[in-house]
Amino acid sequence: MFRRLFAIAAGVLLVGASPAAALNAAQPGIVSKIPAEGTPAVLDGVVNAVAQVGNTVIVGGEFTRVMQVGGHVLPRTDIFAFDATTGLVDPAFAPSIANGLVSTLSVGPDGQSVFAGGTFDTVNGQPAKRLVKLSLADGSIVPGFHAALVGSWVEDSDVRGNTLYIGGAIASVDGVPRGRLAALDATTGAVDPNVAVNFTDQRAGKLRVAHFDISPDGAKLVATGTFTKVDGLDRAQIAIIDLSTTPASVSSWQTESFTPACATRFDTYIRDVSFAPDGSYFVVANTGAWLGGADAGVLCDSVQRWESGATGPGQLPTWVDYTGGDSLTQVAATGSAIYVGGHQRYMNNPFAGDTAGPGAVSRMGIAALDPENGLPYSWNPGRYPRGSGVWAFLGTPDGLWVGSDTDYVDFAYHPRLALLPMAGGKSIPPATPGVLPGDLYTVGAGATPMRRSFDGAVAGPPAAVTGLGLASSNIRGAFMLSGQLYLAWSDGHMDIRTFDGAAVGAPKTIDLHGLTAGRLPVSKLTGMFFADGRLYYTVNGDRHLFWRWFEPQGRLIGAQRFVASGNLDWSAVRGVTAAAGHIYYVRDGSLYAVDFAAGAPVPGTETALSGAAVGDGQVWTGRGMFVNAP
Repeated sequence: MFRRLFAIAAGVLLVGASPAAALNAAQPGIVSKIPAEGTPAVLDGVVNAVAQVGNTVIVGGEFTRVMQVGGHVLPRTDIFAFDATTGLVDPAFAPSIANGLVSTLSVGPDGQSVFAGGTFDTVNGQPAKRLVKLSLADGSIVPGFHAALVGSWVEDSDVRGNTLYIGGAIASVDGVPRGRLAALDATTGAVDPNVAVNFTDQRAGKLRVAHFDISPDGAKLVATGTFTKVDGLDRAQIAIIDLSTTPASVSSWQTESFTPACATRFDTYIRDVSFAPDGSYFVVANTGAWLGGADAGVLCDSVQRWESGATGPGQLPTWVDYTGGDSLTQVAATGSAIYVGGHQRYMNNPFAGDTAGPGAVSRMGIAALDPENGLPYSWNPGRYPRGSGVWAFLGTPDGLWVGSDTDYVDFAYHPRLALLPMAGGKSIPPATPGVLPGDLYTVGAGATPMRRSFDGAVAGPPAAVTGLGLASSNIRGAFMLSGQLYLAWSDGHMDIRTFDGAAVGAPKTIDLHGLTAGRLPVSKLTGMFFADGRLYYTVNGDRHLFWRWFEPQGRLIGAQRFVASGNLDWSAVRGVTAAAGHIYYVRDGSLYAVDFAAGAPVPGTETALSGAAVGDGQVWTGRGMFVNAP
């Protein structure tokens, strides 16, 4: 009945072991959308946390029954461990968690223990309020570690070196006051006096640090929660703590982006945060309900990228991807992709609430995004039903663990726990523009396509390139990436075809996903080019240079439009491209160049290179111009 239910015991197809992971591991591509066979099934409740050390995978949450390979059902309350190779549940590791749930798991520095945090107050019949250290050998409480917490919840945790960081509604540890974040000796539980940052002034509900992540170098901690101040400084729902200072201190990094309120029922609408494996950026995922999306300038129900090296007030995200009113509950950055999970139906949906707006693509409950621009890759396994969301991600060298409250991934029965393996996944295809010196092509305007050698300053004589079928006066723009030629047409469609410099392949229409002429005036374009994850374009009669995010792997155009420049008058441009730190464009039959830096043309740097403007006898025509990109 199901495409994949469970492998028989002799045919388990789980992947091999991974080391303990405090961060999501860097991965070389996108994981497979087909779940690995042989993972245990969590038959009720929800999975909130997954940790792994060697062959051992530990799972925490709120549940009572687990079914392993072969269909044998075992009682397990809120926590269990299993072998990553065989999928068999560890019979010796069966701690008894009482009066609460497990929210977070972190492997101990010895690789033989695991820290569990949550709302519980008893473990194995012994008092263990909110936090416990368990032996992976037999599930017993590890002696010697003691941390008596005052507070209702340990919501997140991380181990770095021999330090255990915990966040939640934590007022004190062993009588030492703490302002919702604490650092403990991972062996003894002794409170680290150097991490005493105070989170205060909650927006609503209970004051707490709900989620945090630590940079790979251990120097920065990004904390999110219900607070609006940290050590007396304005920090609405998010703050960066500098762990490299003694004592730890509040970074100057600050943003007002989370000051506007989303739906008032959320005490904090930030649901998760994840550092990239190289530490260069972090990603934040939100709930919040539909309150106008990009048009309203709010971040409700969106995911954003933030640069880690930025300092000072007024920080803004590098990009924002909106769901259109559905919550994102978990995020994991793995280098090649950013995985988001929730109960979302769409991504790239900034202009409509609870329906597909212009640009929206269907991504049911899980998606993989391009780290450069936030647009979703074509990867689309889907989670059915979507439930409340994904509550655990763990990226390892072997794949991506997904914990949730629902039963199916890619229409395969994997209740509440699935591994999407690297085996069978996809690498990200290159999307490289042409470089100079190279061949510069002009197409369209009813003229025969021309090729010229070009070094960025001097253009060789034009040579006709026949047989391409690109002399049409209906071409409205062109750009080329890694052997693929993209064209815009006067009837409002765009297509892609292979091009080797002499011959073109059959065209394939690019789905604009509802970006009609009012949003993206393809028929009025006069040129376009690609750079740094962005599609730049000019429009007939408009003095601005516009851009949108563009995802070549999925051939997806961003829903939002941005202005790169109005300093130069682009209204008369007929053909534009970019290479070697310059934008090259045709105006009044001549070729011009302007410096291109930080995503925009540099005023005052325009130079005429060829044509009537310099008197070299060349004539430049066509709305499509591109540098050959083999």
